[in-house]
Amino acid sequence: MVKGNGAIRYYPGCSLESSAREMGESFMEVASMLGLEMLPLEDWSCCGSTPAHSTHPRWALLLAARNLLLAEEQGAEELMVMCPSCYVRLRQAEREILEHEQKALEVEQALGRRYQGKVRLRFFLEVLERIGLEGLRGLVKRPLNGLRAALYYGCLLSRPEWITGFDVAPYERFLEDLVRTLGAEVVSWPYAKQCCGASLAVTKPETSDRLVDRIRHYAIRAKAQCLVVFCSLCQMNLEMRGKQTPELPVLYITELLGLAAGSPKAEKWLGKHLVDPRPLLRSLEAQKGA
Repeated sequence: MVKGNGAIRYYPGCSLESSAREMGESFMEVASMLGLEMLPLEDWSCCGSTPAHSTHPRWALLLAARNLLLAEEQGAEELMVMCPSCYVRLRQAEREILEHEQKALEVEQALGRRYQGKVRLRFFLEVLERIGLEGLRGLVKRPLNGLRAALYYGCLLSRPEWITGFDVAPYERFLEDLVRTLGAEVVSWPYAKQCCGASLAVTKPETSDRLVDRIRHYAIRAKAQCLVVFCSLCQMNLEMRGKQTPELPVLYITELLGLAAGSPKAEKWLGKHLVDPRPLLRSLEAQKGA
């Protein structure tokens, strides 16, 4: 991921340029503050997440394989991915190609080149973990004192290591320590890993509403003022769904970093939210000044 010239090659995915633009923009801002050069994968295309692999496995394989081949052609030893769905889809396609000769041949015949397996896929949290708490603490200019946050990992980050390629438990501890480093309080609650029903939001919205209501109920019961997420689908679903419980702001971990760093661009990201977190943040600032 970090090449000889210090640049990090990453796969944007469609969500970072549409529904989760604030996630991508806040990460790029924080990366810039850390002096990291980010390079998008050139000519990237859809990875075949949710719709394709559910309806046509061959298309899903070829869509993901095309991006893996591009990364290999562009000399990326590692490729960072921010969306958990994209990350898992690319990982699964890579395993199919490397472990099944017929799949490798299928890709080679369709795309004109054999994938050599030279690219190591990395989830974006691994980048933050590499920088470490001390490095990230150096960003903090406006600590988020007074903010009580419930970390929501969602189902994708809770999958087995053979799917994700990493043990999520150390990352959970790291993320809790990171949020505390930014000045916020991490509340203890029982629904951090319960599915929010994002994949059912269109076909069975009543199920998504029920799941989101339950998650929000327990977050509010734990006295959380916001949810902190790592997945664009979770963020959107937790803001849009649920009918029986009060709304809660749902912030990306990258936005928390940008806020604590005092980024002047934070207003732009926060303005994209369906549940506006700015009243909450302004009330915290008022309490500090009181």
